[in-house]
Amino acid sequence: MNKGRLFRIVCGFMMAFIVGILVVLFVSDDDASAEVSVDLDKPYSDTENWMASIGDDKYISEITIPGTHNTCARNVVLGYSMRCQKTDVYEQLKNGYRYLDFRIALNEGEDGDSIKLVHKFASCHETGSVFSDYLYFDDVISDLYTFLQKHPQETIILNIKIEDDDHSVADIQELLLQEVKSNKDYWYTENELPTLGEVRGRIVLATRFEDAAASGTTGLNMIWNEQDNTIPADLPYELYVSDDFRFWVQDRYKYSVEDKYQAIVDGLENCEVDEKTLFLNFVSTSGDGKIGHPYGYAKTLNNLLMEYPLKSETCYGTIIVDFGTANLARHIYYSNF
Repeated sequence: MNKGRLFRIVCGFMMAFIVGILVVLFVSDDDASAEVSVDLDKPYSDTENWMASIGDDKYISEITIPGTHNTCARNVVLGYSMRCQKTDVYEQLKNGYRYLDFRIALNEGEDGDSIKLVHKFASCHETGSVFSDYLYFDDVISDLYTFLQKHPQETIILNIKIEDDDHSVADIQELLLQEVKSNKDYWYTENELPTLGEVRGRIVLATRFEDAAASGTTGLNMIWNEQDNTIPADLPYELYVSDDFRFWVQDRYKYSVEDKYQAIVDGLENCEVDEKTLFLNFVSTSGDGKIGHPYGYAKTLNNLLMEYPLKSETCYGTIIVDFGTANLARHIYYSNF
């Protein structure tokens, strides 16, 4: 074999290896949607404006709201085990999702500090290229403002968790509050559950961290313990009491698919909500093995959820999914009507 041919073969193997690595780093399967029909003739089938069909006097806790877990984890390193969504944030809003789950960290740059989106230790990126820039909080928030400008009857619940072991919570909180104060008309920052009429066209701030900056501004302060057990608990959801409201959380993110589905159904069948009580029911799981695969689990769980007979005029709380689609959002929020 001549040296030129050997060189081409080696280069071919190296290229295939590099492509394989990039696939593992950034790429996950494309679709976890269920092939279950949804009636598109309903007057509230428009996923961009469905909240317009709900009365002002309903508390947000009394509305079945579809949400996304790890909302910004679309283009993220180690995509096989870290990617949680197929679509960007604006597309998720257009598809009907009104509860968003942001994980943030501080980014130190030459032009000053900023907030970037992360999934645990992995940074979220603008595109699927390993060379693309980080996904920054300011840019994503602009998409929320744009959506609300076009759809002033809607509201967005934005739950923010800090996932950063290298910087203080206070420093990150202060950066976050700078954005909130600069666009205060878009934000609801009280630590009590509002009615839909109070927050149409606005973002309901929710936080999963202490008020380390002593700002007095936390929005809905919703701190809960990590539900990282793999062995099923007798009661899969837990109750937490804030100053002015209560909230239930089912977030067993290390359950097997079978155990997770039972936890989801338990939450659906025993959902307790009122003007002072919120229920968060996470459909997402990373599984009970050493390496998770959110897409694989979401494909099964989303299909099962699509097949679950949600009752009309019934509140099931906030239902939070990986790889959400428009039809899955419809299936969830149709239960309000």
